[in-house]
Amino acid sequence: MRYAPHRPAFRIVEADADEMSEHYARTLSPATVEPLERGGSISVEDRHYTSGPFSIWSGMCHSGMKVTFSEPSDAFVLYLPHSSAMEFDVGRKRLTSIPGTAMVGNMARFDKMTIHENRGHIGIAFDKSAMVGQLSQLLDAPVLGDIDLCATLETASAAGSRLAAVGSLLWECFDVVGDDRVSTTATDHLFRAAMVMILESFPHNYSARLNRPMSPAMPRNLKRAIEYMVANIAQPMGIAEIAGAAGTSVRALQAAFQQFKDTTPLNFLRQMRLEGVRKTLSDDANTLSIAQVARAWGFTHMGRFSAVYHDAFGQTPSETAKLHSRRGIGVSPDPSR
Repeated sequence: MRYAPHRPAFRIVEADADEMSEHYARTLSPATVEPLERGGSISVEDRHYTSGPFSIWSGMCHSGMKVTFSEPSDAFVLYLPHSSAMEFDVGRKRLTSIPGTAMVGNMARFDKMTIHENRGHIGIAFDKSAMVGQLSQLLDAPVLGDIDLCATLETASAAGSRLAAVGSLLWECFDVVGDDRVSTTATDHLFRAAMVMILESFPHNYSARLNRPMSPAMPRNLKRAIEYMVANIAQPMGIAEIAGAAGTSVRALQAAFQQFKDTTPLNFLRQMRLEGVRKTLSDDANTLSIAQVARAWGFTHMGRFSAVYHDAFGQTPSETAKLHSRRGIGVSPDPSR
């Protein structure tokens, strides 16, 4: 059984800006740190743990400081504060994290962070690939665009209180030593539960799809278009060809896909192909190479295919194949990588 690693606490009573900048580079993201008052010192305590694509920490900033990110991390972060305030500049928008609220944001969009005196919180970071993978599972479809997720939620609400409870439980699982340590299997499930709660509770650009009720019966031209795509999935095809096979106009076909599938015809075709590749690579009976599987589902440019696949599922085709090869499934390596 694997256990969550124990990392030594980070504690600085009187620090200079360079020491704090090094700390951020090691734990979250390269950044420039400066005290709130010019020439002032920085007093910080932080205990930080990492487990695979997740990390969690408990921090207390006694003095306050400003943090400007030079290379924002490609991760989503959740803050559960218990004292004072912290502000984030996200483009032209400013988010404030205060006790009584949970705040989540995409660190890649953070410009500056201002931490006020005696600020304390639990922070949890989720790699982008983990969040994208979780969302694709909830949607049962590839995630082909960025997740626009940057908002606050009151912890007095039902959803907020549950998320805060999971965050506190995760911290209790990590901030222990010896026989009281918790296995990484257990903490991994808790991190993933937190991601599901975040995606279901905070507003983002995929919320409507997550909450959408069952669609009414599809019109005949849409069914014909999908049937044509399935029958010719490995062949190159354009929207005019698909519309002709469905017996409708391009404009009418685009409107039908937008209304009933919330996407365009060609995006829907790409989603079907990506799902087909993933299912084939996950099939116990598959013996084809990744390149052969990709071509069988209509992808001809291997470099572009690998990038689109990673954007959709949060992992490369090779990583999908390796997950199954570890279970004794033979998948030939991808000759394009």
